[in-house]
Amino acid sequence: MLREVPEDAVEFCIMKLGFKPTGYQAELLRNPSQFIAARFCRQSGKTYTITARILHRLLRNPGSWWGGFGPSFRQSKQIIRKMTTFLLKLPKHWYYKPLKTKIEFANGSRFEAFPNNPDTIRGPTLNGIYCDEFNFVANDEDLYDAILFTLGTTNGEFICSSTPWSRNHMFYKICKDGDFDDFKRFHVAWNKALEPSGPLKKNILEKIKRQLASDPWRWQREMEAEWAEDESCWLPQNLIGQCQDSMLEIHVIDKRHSFWVVN
Repeated sequence: MLREVPEDAVEFCIMKLGFKPTGYQAELLRNPSQFIAARFCRQSGKTYTITARILHRLLRNPGSWWGGFGPSFRQSKQIIRKMTTFLLKLPKHWYYKPLKTKIEFANGSRFEAFPNNPDTIRGPTLNGIYCDEFNFVANDEDLYDAILFTLGTTNGEFICSSTPWSRNHMFYKICKDGDFDDFKRFHVAWNKALEPSGPLKKNILEKIKRQLASDPWRWQREMEAEWAEDESCWLPQNLIGQCQDSMLEIHVIDKRHSFWVVN
């Protein structure tokens, strides 16, 4: 299998996954840094690109084990779903049937989705961890501590990505604090992700920006990928984040009834 997987991650995407990365996506795919923070605007392809990078790592490094998580277990499993869409482009003998929380490969590598819980991250010995929408993850300091020690014996990689939310968070420190200069920081705002340089469409973005004229903080967070908070808001963003329960998921019976369950 190894000889069939291009060494270059961009070439892998083109030849095996069927898409040509944009300039900023190619830069992230090829970057050799051990620690990466990707601060991307909405719909610019951050999770898509990072999932492709991890898949390339798994196929090029037999026996490796990567984990992924997000603000909730449901969002953690979405990383699995994105990777599964890539698997459909690959030879079937390269991987086993994907499960909801785990994908195993014929070369002994695997990717597993974890709940947002420091205790579940501490146990495994991983070669890499990816946290999607990290700025929305609760228990961020405990989780980051658990991640560091999980990678300690493998010299593993850590990748986090998010659009900005709260400044009182590890993701903000990683992107802004000098203590985290080990991170390669990627910042992609909407103007860098416009067609043909990215997937965003200029026509609809102009309409969205006009409709959000009364809420400029939202545009700044979502599309400029910069931290901003409406000073007139009743509840601060960091307080909202502290009230999240990553183990709760909503199950909808019909349009009138729904309930929350703990995974």
